[in-house]
Amino acid sequence: MAKKIIEGLWDCPYCGQKGIGGLTKSCPNCAHPQDAGTKFYLGEKKEYLEEDKAKDYGKGADWTCAFCGSLNRHGNTNCANCGAQREDSSGDYFENRRKEQAAQAKPQPQPQPKKKRKIAPLIIGILAILAIIFFVTRPKDKATTVIDKTWQRAIDVEALTPVREQSWSTPPQDARNVSSRRAIRTYEQVLDHYEEEAYEVPYDVLDGYDTYTEYEDNGDGTFTEVEREEPRYRTEYRTEYRTVPVYRDEPVYDTLYEYDIDRWVHSRTERSGGSCYEPRSEQVRAGEWSVEAEPYWPDTRLGGNEREGGRSEEYILYFTDAKGKSYSAEVSEDLWNRYSRDKSVELEVQGSRVLAIDGVRIS
Repeated sequence: MAKKIIEGLWDCPYCGQKGIGGLTKSCPNCAHPQDAGTKFYLGEKKEYLEEDKAKDYGKGADWTCAFCGSLNRHGNTNCANCGAQREDSSGDYFENRRKEQAAQAKPQPQPQPKKKRKIAPLIIGILAILAIIFFVTRPKDKATTVIDKTWQRAIDVEALTPVREQSWSTPPQDARNVSSRRAIRTYEQVLDHYEEEAYEVPYDVLDGYDTYTEYEDNGDGTFTEVEREEPRYRTEYRTEYRTVPVYRDEPVYDTLYEYDIDRWVHSRTERSGGSCYEPRSEQVRAGEWSVEAEPYWPDTRLGGNEREGGRSEEYILYFTDAKGKSYSAEVSEDLWNRYSRDKSVELEVQGSRVLAIDGVRIS
């Protein structure tokens, strides 16, 4: 470990003189001595002390005179500025720094809250855009007239059809052509054997040393340059072995039944629909059902092995406002029956969507 002594620098807080040599105990400009507030630092250009001079430094920090506050060499028994004895000193350079750090660490008074700044133009622009969006999309009342009303109804027809099914449980009593066989239902893992498995284990190996330089403040106007070595490692791997279990998939057998059974299966859908005034749906235009004013359920014309399944129905009212804009709404059958063509209606709309008809909310 090689050491070198470097002269530091300090700044005079009284006249503002900068970069004074650390071994110069009084400011060459105003003659003010180094005191408890003096802080040493390294300059860009390092001034190394010659060996015979360097041996007198780095042996202890300067001490602070309790009477005049001047910094004095570690070996001095009396203050060089006022002659006071060292026994009455008020600490040394490093203690001064610790006191300074402690004072800086004390809680600082909370700053008064700043007055709110005016809203930036960008925020004003965003608010304006949001206001426009709200204005455009907010629900509005519209005076409209009924121009048409359509309806459609549907009945699903199911047919009793023989189907082939499989089951792990006993077939139903009405099953036919029942057969069974042993089949794999699932698999389970079973310990088969153990084997040795190789794996890599990382470890660190010394690869050399990195040299770096540190500078220690001696507290006497100088710094010690210390070259240190730090070990550098590389990672290598060694192969080790461990015993691990090996499993196999063992099939689990069970009885699988196959059989024929009659099930109700969707066969077709019968539809009816129409418009009170003019066709509005593609199905009506295509002639899939007749244009009838009054809703009715279609004739399912059930065969001997058929039955009715689920039913569905749809009722739609069509409107137009004074500007020719059209609206439509799916409603209940009761509400649909209340309106006829040319009847005036008050709608609550949001965009093109109808929310309410004459105060009756539909969505």
